[in-house]
Amino acid sequence: QVDRMTGLIRQLLDFARKREMKPTEIDLRSLVTTAVALLDPVARKRSVSLKVIEGVVPLTCTVDPEQMTQVVLNLVMNAVHASSAGQTVTLALGRGQAVPPPEDGRAEQSCSRVEVRDHGTGITSEALPRIFEPFYTTKDVGEGTGLGLSVAYGIVKDHGGWMDVVSRPGDGSVFTVWLPERGRA
Repeated sequence: QVDRMTGLIRQLLDFARKREMKPTEIDLRSLVTTAVALLDPVARKRSVSLKVIEGVVPLTCTVDPEQMTQVVLNLVMNAVHASSAGQTVTLALGRGQAVPPPEDGRAEQSCSRVEVRDHGTGITSEALPRIFEPFYTTKDVGEGTGLGLSVAYGIVKDHGGWMDVVSRPGDGSVFTVWLPERGRA
């Protein structure tokens, strides 16, 4: 219980305190590979496979590696928890044109993307609009704090990016992180 409380307090502090960004040009493939290596034991314990689909061309992006690793860890951990034994969580990397959310006010632009796909329980249409709110969770009591997606969303936004989610109950979810090639503009 002490470890659980320590983890919760650490999450609350991370959420409340803005950390200084240390942007570095990195290949997002190495960042995703690191995150998958960290979570593979957790996934295997739940009999869930992790699969990475990456292009052969480097996917360089200027991000804070520690913060962006946290985003990938949060998304993959949620996907693993939503998945049943025998299922696969897929991470796909690529580049593409994307349109930011309407409230953003920016036009379509070239972006790097990290997509996390599961075939788990999915998210109801009632819960979907609230998933990035702090402390909102669909997990059972004691299972989650409701901070993982909120923290990830804030980090991505601080990097000038945004997240999309497509989900249907019973069909799983796809979370896509879009990071503009020109960074925060």
